[in-house]
Amino acid sequence: MKICYFGTYNSEWGRSRIYIKGLKKNGVEILECRDDSKGFLKYWKLFKEHSKTKNFYDFLIVGYPGHAVVWFAKLLSNKKVIFDALCTMEEGVMISRQQYNVLSIKYYYIKFIDWLAVKCADIVLVESEEQRKYFENKFGKNSKYKVVYTGADNSVFYPNPSIKKREIFTVLFRGKFLPEAGVKYIIETVKLLEDQNVDFLIVGNGWLEKNIKKQIQNFKLKNLEFISGNLSYNELRTKMLECHVSLGQFEYHERLKRTIPHKCFESLALGLPYITARTAPITEILKDGESLLFVNSADPQDLKNKILLLKENAELRNKIGENGYKLYQEKFTPKILAKDILNIIL
Repeated sequence: MKICYFGTYNSEWGRSRIYIKGLKKNGVEILECRDDSKGFLKYWKLFKEHSKTKNFYDFLIVGYPGHAVVWFAKLLSNKKVIFDALCTMEEGVMISRQQYNVLSIKYYYIKFIDWLAVKCADIVLVESEEQRKYFENKFGKNSKYKVVYTGADNSVFYPNPSIKKREIFTVLFRGKFLPEAGVKYIIETVKLLEDQNVDFLIVGNGWLEKNIKKQIQNFKLKNLEFISGNLSYNELRTKMLECHVSLGQFEYHERLKRTIPHKCFESLALGLPYITARTAPITEILKDGESLLFVNSADPQDLKNKILLLKENAELRNKIGENGYKLYQEKFTPKILAKDILNIIL
């Protein structure tokens, strides 16, 4: 089988990287047709690239993110078009980053792009069952919405016993500083644990970075290491494996009703115990006290208690890490997820 992977996606990041690797492991030949030029130039370049492969593939997948080019893929291809949506463009741009409001033309443009992408795709892949329900409510009930979880790339995220844990019990947060992450509650928890022999490592950047740095400065935290920017995959894996616990997202936020962040799957793949706010999509795949620990949203005191529970209970910590890793091996490797995709499209 040959699949054309089409669009503006980044083949070295996220779902596209994972699915392309997984499809190859399932014996699929991938023909990449990709361009990330600005404006209409990308459509011309995609047209030229696609013309070289249009007679040589069986299916076309529009990689994530690619909402704005699904209509173009449908126009160019006479094959079934599978759109890896993950979520709506509206969620990423407006609900998460709050970039536009109802007074902006861009607001209505983004909503139109979402509608058009769903309309043109034969199959739409989404990140969770909660996300599937959201698509049904937003665009109408349709059998084209299919759940494929994000997973993690096990050529990058894998246990490595040769990497020693830090001497002091260390809690990790890694990710973008977006509103839903609730990093401000993590900083408050750092302060609550400053006399409990618990260190924190925060690796990330993004929209709220200035606010986070100001909060850290005001608290005068001595038990926190902060790394701003993007690390290489090897550096990131090493930093994560040196820590004892991995943190998820903690805000009361609309986006968390539907998403399962990449860091969740990456923590499972590393065998790292994971703590996050109790949300519906996470409960689709993980069980409290078995493969992760849940905390109340926006509750630093509860987060503090759960961190101390894992610090003081090595047996529970090991059980959660081992169960999470086992679940990852069974359901969320690139090869298994790609097989899920093939079962959907065939």
